[in-house]
Amino acid sequence: MSADMPGGLGRLMRDGFVYTNATLDHALTATCPGHVAISTGVNPGKAGITYNSFIDHQTMKLRYCLDDSDPATTVFGDSERRSPKNITVTTLGDWLQETSPRSRVFSVSGKDRAAIAMAGKKPDGAFWFNDNTGEFTTSGYYMSALPSYVREFNGADFFTDGFGGTLPPVWRHAQSGPRTDDYSGEMQLLERKSPHPLNTDQGGGKPSNFYQSPFLDLATAGLAKLIIEEEELGQRGVTDLLAIGFSATDTVGHSYGPFSSEAADALMMLDDALGKLILMLDEQFDRDYVLVLTADHGVMPLPEYLVEKGEMTCPTQSGRIDRFALGFRIQWHLSWDLNITFGDSGDLVDTSFVGLAGVVVDERYAKELGVTVEEVVASIEAFLEEEPYVEEAWTAEEILLGETPMARLYQNSHVPGQSGHVITQLKPTCLVWFFDEGTSHGSPYIYDRHIPMVFYGSEIAPGSSAAEVHSVDIAPTLSGMLGIKSPAGLDGQVLELPRSISRHN
Repeated sequence: MSADMPGGLGRLMRDGFVYTNATLDHALTATCPGHVAISTGVNPGKAGITYNSFIDHQTMKLRYCLDDSDPATTVFGDSERRSPKNITVTTLGDWLQETSPRSRVFSVSGKDRAAIAMAGKKPDGAFWFNDNTGEFTTSGYYMSALPSYVREFNGADFFTDGFGGTLPPVWRHAQSGPRTDDYSGEMQLLERKSPHPLNTDQGGGKPSNFYQSPFLDLATAGLAKLIIEEEELGQRGVTDLLAIGFSATDTVGHSYGPFSSEAADALMMLDDALGKLILMLDEQFDRDYVLVLTADHGVMPLPEYLVEKGEMTCPTQSGRIDRFALGFRIQWHLSWDLNITFGDSGDLVDTSFVGLAGVVVDERYAKELGVTVEEVVASIEAFLEEEPYVEEAWTAEEILLGETPMARLYQNSHVPGQSGHVITQLKPTCLVWFFDEGTSHGSPYIYDRHIPMVFYGSEIAPGSSAAEVHSVDIAPTLSGMLGIKSPAGLDGQVLELPRSISRHN
């Protein structure tokens, strides 16, 4: 992101106050906890969110960070259930409505976990793109039916007479960046080079193609404008809040990584869309608004690119760790070490998130097998710490009692009953992901924790600071600026921004 960009990103870098040393203050760097930290002012562990998904220790079932058992929270047109119930604290939007009951709160994003986490407990609306149904949607938690303007935005068929009907069949982009367009390690499903399938049934199908393209951000920006207009935000003499989650930098980043032509094109398209959105805000509100730009996490470069540049430090040749093979080997180790049959060891632990959010032990089944959870945890820890690509295997006790900076990061991600009994901290540039192509995030290292943070408004002077700040500082800073009463016990601090009387030209 550069001040030389011609659109909104460049304008924010030039005219906003930029914190160049902004990071996440938690270890498990994923979308759900990242957005919770932004909106609540507390670290995600304190807010009850450890990762995007987790294994419930009581049921040993896979759970989604923002799932809900209540049928009333069913997503429109789908069977999934979504609400903010799992978030155990309040958000900036909640504080705003408590201070100013007439204020309205909305959110919109490409991802449900971004929209829900940013909207708070009782927003007026939260909308996201559902790649199962191929349209923007919400759940029954928020309303009984989609507003007419969202239905019109979707059309009878999103990709025919809705927003998607304006999309070309393929996504074409120029060759740019420091590497070739067709690059080893990029995801092949949607093609490794331009053009990529978009409004076509080729590739992963229209909804999936769209979800993993920069056009997702264009649609999000378009719906955000409609929300402002149709809901008359900022036009009723009170402060309103609109949270916008631009998700394509993440979905494109997963497939192609930073430094790719695809990532460069996604940023340029976002720059243009954000620029147009800011111009609309300027015209409608005479620049009397506050805008904050940040992110929920960073990303690791493609391992293949790190190898080419001589920057791969992971002791494995490729930098990629096979998640399934690692889980299989843990089960074999437990079978041998604890003298139990292999099938039983497979049922004893869930390794779905090994190398990410951790290994979970089935406490009830351990008792049936005549072993203690402590024995199982010790065995897993000993095995993992012999692996050359493992920096440290953290037990819950080591995390909670640790006093090092790294232990503190893991403490800030820890949720009892959700967090793994053993969490694997891989060595830097080692990657465990659900696929053997593309790249990801999730580590406690700076490439996954470093984020942009820019405050922009008519009374905020442009400039920059290298002070160490965190995403949890955003909500308390905005509450202070806007005169919103916030709860005690926040992890974030109120940042002292330089004030400008006016920046009107």
